[in-house]
Amino acid sequence: MLRLDDRLKAGQRELLARVGEIAAEMDLSAFLVGGPVRDLLLDRPAPDLDVSIEGPVHPLAERLAERLDARVRKTSRFMTAALVLRDGSELDLARTRTESYPEPGALPLVEPAGLADDIRRRDFSVNAMAAALEPGRFGQLIDPLGGLADLQARRLRVLHDRSFIDDPTRMLRAVRFMLRLQFELEAHTRELLDRANSQRRLSGLSGARLRNELARIFRESPARGLRTLQELDLLQGMGLAPASEAACEASRHLPEAARVLDLDLRKSGALATCLGVYAGLSGQDAGAVAVRLMLDGQVRRSMCRAALLIEEPPQALRDELPDSELYFALRGTPAAAVVSCWAASEPPVRARLERYWHELRDVVADVDGEDLIALGYRPGPGFGPALEVALAARIDFDAAREE
Repeated sequence: MLRLDDRLKAGQRELLARVGEIAAEMDLSAFLVGGPVRDLLLDRPAPDLDVSIEGPVHPLAERLAERLDARVRKTSRFMTAALVLRDGSELDLARTRTESYPEPGALPLVEPAGLADDIRRRDFSVNAMAAALEPGRFGQLIDPLGGLADLQARRLRVLHDRSFIDDPTRMLRAVRFMLRLQFELEAHTRELLDRANSQRRLSGLSGARLRNELARIFRESPARGLRTLQELDLLQGMGLAPASEAACEASRHLPEAARVLDLDLRKSGALATCLGVYAGLSGQDAGAVAVRLMLDGQVRRSMCRAALLIEEPPQALRDELPDSELYFALRGTPAAAVVSCWAASEPPVRARLERYWHELRDVVADVDGEDLIALGYRPGPGFGPALEVALAARIDFDAAREE
């Protein structure tokens, strides 16, 4: 019988064994469940451990905190608790449960249940495995739905025919797991996804839920994420325009753009950069994307600025104009927008973007308002233009000196 205990790190094995022992003392059964089991079977790191308990969670959490010198952070809505360990890491505990959907796309109604029901409620078979933590069978794999076979075949399979109807976000989670694990959709699962998408099930979801799932997809891989969404027609399914081939191709260059500009793509906004390329090259109105996905201020500003730069690049980007004109054309442009524009542009424009980002964006004038007052100027509307002239002179003087 397959066991997982030898795949755990020593510290994880010791922690989970203690959880299993203490749960057994309270006549409870504890199981490692979901993604960590999948990742351990794939020999992938499993830093986040999820434990399900057949029975009340909070009394066990309090006992664990006492015995392990930890503290408890509770959330009661889904019968869960988080155990904060001495090193600051967390162990998530949840009551085994079943879920039902009052209507398609609604958040589920949750009720306590046994492990078998807890496994059946999950999205894909590869996430529907568990490992026992109780003494005597610690690490023993529990796989009633064939998840291991699907894992070995590198395929994603839903557990029932209404899966994508009950929870349409599973269509987007399928894309994320396809990217992360490099799996394919099982044939019948693909049929079910296409059927649910043809019924526009995603269109009933809130912009916030779509936005969050897209952000997770693009963090996995900008290029493969956008192309897979396009190949599965999921952008159209959520009420957006299809991604053009140019947008899919440009998205391949986003990681390179981030490297050239010395930016962390996650920090500069994987969602904003991908959407900027998509909106700028797919004929999709950026404002409509922002409304549909309920984008917040910074992401919205970055995406809209990127789309405008790509669709209508200023002359200072297209032509060899003085550096001061390049500076004023791009001043205040968010980092994510610069990344998007670089990825979507030809080498001459890329060079100008690099010039601005590395050499010009932080330039300040040699004079300020106090200097102008000292020269006899009275504060007033003319101050701003005068300072702009001084800044332009500083930028162009520095450029001439470099030559």
